[in-house]
Amino acid sequence: MNYKLIARGLGVLLVMAVVVTGAFAAGSREESRNELVISRWAGPHADDLKDVVRQYGAANVVVDDIDFGSLRQRQQTSFQATSGRGSYDAVWVANQWMQEYVDAGYVIAIDDLAAEHGVDLSMYADGLLAGAQFGGGTYGLPTFAQTLILAYDTEAFERAGLEPPTTSDELVEAARYFYENEGTGIAVPARQGGAANNLYSQLLFSQGAYYFDDDGNLDLTSDESIYAATTYQQLVRYSVEGTLTWHHDETAEAVRMQRAPIGTVISGLANQFSDPERSLIVDTVGYAGIAGPDGHAAGNNNFWVWAIPANAPDPAASFQLISWLTSADTEKQMTLLNQQISAVTSIANDPEVLEASPFLPVVMEVLGNGRSDPASANFLDLREALIVGLSEIASTDVDPAAVMQRIQDEFANVDF
Repeated sequence: MNYKLIARGLGVLLVMAVVVTGAFAAGSREESRNELVISRWAGPHADDLKDVVRQYGAANVVVDDIDFGSLRQRQQTSFQATSGRGSYDAVWVANQWMQEYVDAGYVIAIDDLAAEHGVDLSMYADGLLAGAQFGGGTYGLPTFAQTLILAYDTEAFERAGLEPPTTSDELVEAARYFYENEGTGIAVPARQGGAANNLYSQLLFSQGAYYFDDDGNLDLTSDESIYAATTYQQLVRYSVEGTLTWHHDETAEAVRMQRAPIGTVISGLANQFSDPERSLIVDTVGYAGIAGPDGHAAGNNNFWVWAIPANAPDPAASFQLISWLTSADTEKQMTLLNQQISAVTSIANDPEVLEASPFLPVVMEVLGNGRSDPASANFLDLREALIVGLSEIASTDVDPAAVMQRIQDEFANVDF
């Protein structure tokens, strides 16, 4: 038997197999560009998005919707693939994760892509777009925002001869009036948790202040911080019975069901006020921002960002998709489907959207003026301390200034 001839033949077959396999892989990869895979958290909004993306003409869009608890880990695992071979063409990132993703090089800046494709980034609310900007670059397009606003029963205010509050001082006075004269008061989320911190932070941000001073040093003992904590304590003092056990859901329900004439509401629940099956004030509800002493209202902005992974196979195709997902037309569809709050400011003036979401102009104004919490591990520790401190402020007669001083001292040497 001629073993040399057999070996030579096997060698030729092996080379042919490699060539064919390579060609097949290249062909498969080329065909895959007709499919774009995006990662986002699962739920009713994701189901709506699956229907909407069928309209995208440039490629077939696959929505890999994952439960919130696993989303971040799944995305980070996909980021480990080699350049150009990532699992996802676009990822839906919570704004609190953005700093980490940018620092780790998981996602790319999109400024050049936006200029190349003629996308005007000024179409997005300043307070939201800023949450996707780091080191002079823009790392994604914002969407699906939430913040706190006020909802109130206009009839209750008319009966009391009161105007809706336009400042924090007026808000406290309105709460005091209803508490002392009608036995109700304001509905606020005073249970120990993140909702209480959201209210404190918005009272702080609405004064043009932040957790830190202009030099980046922790400044919880500033006049603005003490005012915000004191106002929070006063609002709880003049609140309806039960607020010490309430989070966002209970607070919104109390206003909807006329157990409270006014209350703070997370914007994601505002659509329930127009639902006759869930609200007794469908025809009398009004909305306003949670303003500071001068009438300026700024939100603590929580939102999501469509970003492009650094290992995405085709960043240009990814950008075309995320700019379509956050375009005025697509965002309008999502808003009409589920009252999703868009970062596109023009939607707040759309008559059809306004009819479905009458609270939207207030929300957009508050978001546009707003800021986000820092996305650092050390801030999460500070936030937990604030949550505990605010619970003490809500449930006792402690001096808010003393609580803020204690937290300030505890974190004075921490690098944020």
